[in-house]
Amino acid sequence: MRVGFFRFSFKSELLQNVLSLSFLQVINNFLPLITFPYLVRVLGPEKFGLVSFVTAFSAYFSMITDFGFNFSATQQISIYRNEKKKLASIVSSVYAIKFLLLILCFIIFFLLISFIPKFSFEKELFFFSFLIVLGATFTPMWFFQGLEEMKQLVLVSTLSKILMIVGIFLFIQSPADDAIYMLLIGASSILNAVALTAMMKKYYKVAFVIPALHEMFYQLRESYLLFISSVSISLYTTTNIFLLGLLSSSAEVGYFAAADKIRAGIQSFANPINQALYPRMAFLSKNNKEQSEQLLMKFTLVGGAALFAVGMVIFFFAKPLILLLAGNAYSKSVYILQIIALLPFIIYLSNMFGIQGLLNFGKKKEFTAIIIFGSVISISLSFFLVPTHGSFGSAFSVLATEIFVTLGMIYFYFTKKNLHEV
Repeated sequence: MRVGFFRFSFKSELLQNVLSLSFLQVINNFLPLITFPYLVRVLGPEKFGLVSFVTAFSAYFSMITDFGFNFSATQQISIYRNEKKKLASIVSSVYAIKFLLLILCFIIFFLLISFIPKFSFEKELFFFSFLIVLGATFTPMWFFQGLEEMKQLVLVSTLSKILMIVGIFLFIQSPADDAIYMLLIGASSILNAVALTAMMKKYYKVAFVIPALHEMFYQLRESYLLFISSVSISLYTTTNIFLLGLLSSSAEVGYFAAADKIRAGIQSFANPINQALYPRMAFLSKNNKEQSEQLLMKFTLVGGAALFAVGMVIFFFAKPLILLLAGNAYSKSVYILQIIALLPFIIYLSNMFGIQGLLNFGKKKEFTAIIIFGSVISISLSFFLVPTHGSFGSAFSVLATEIFVTLGMIYFYFTKKNLHEV
């Protein structure tokens, strides 16, 4: 009887987390869809492309301050969720490391903005983008994910998004307001960080302590391979927009970014599954490996089938979607959206077999190797295709890279004989 109750409770809790994160994704993506048609029209392809380029630039620094903790710290919080002292040690060490990385990032950021012409022509826009980095650095999403407590994330994200949307309609009136738009994004990011950190201290009684050096080094060792993976992933995700901005025009970035925004919105609805499943897979991989494999395959089949169907709909209805959401000025984005229509399906498979499978079963090196090879392919294709084909070249580069990475994750997952030897 207790076993049956455990299974019901187990599934019910996971379902609640998936539903909470699903609602969070609806908030994060549906509410911005309210402003997306307005923004792309008011800013125009060139300014929208410039904002996307600057956002991609700041994302590198957010990636550095994250240092893989969104996975490694989530995993540790999940495992030590019932040990208050250990939780305090983990949280304090992660925050301390992130603070030091933030200082390093700001120094590098300041030097680049001050002395590199490509980054100094819109200093105000670039400096406001660093507020996004500041907020992302101290947003303890990994803590709430590790405890599988998602309701606070939903509440805070909803409020900050609503405030940002109100600000957009009030203050963004022309292409000249691009810096104000960046300021609003940064303010929303900081609000998330402050509110969630306060909730972590108040409701979960997490005490900040002076972290021991050996604990900080341990956290770095646990996350450095994941950080390398994050860097490599960024080289074929964020870098596509960044390289497009370096090698082509802001308008080309705008065309690609408009299509990619729709793709990302569709793909984000799979994120609740990935986020809610990861701590559960981390727990089961240590306690019930057979059940973890069964759970993984179930989510892979159901989610994969749904995203493939959605991808086909996007492919055939790309033109009316672009015209409705972005307008006639973005007609070039129609073909880009068709090229990347199946990316949510492909990336979902990659996440299932890579992040949920390989990482949780201790195969960080294999995971990292695939990502590094993928980044090499992506950069090579971008330098070859973007100068002559612009935004189309970026789209083909992303598609080819994601197919390679996904096939690599699937291959290693099914062929590793010692997959469970953690």
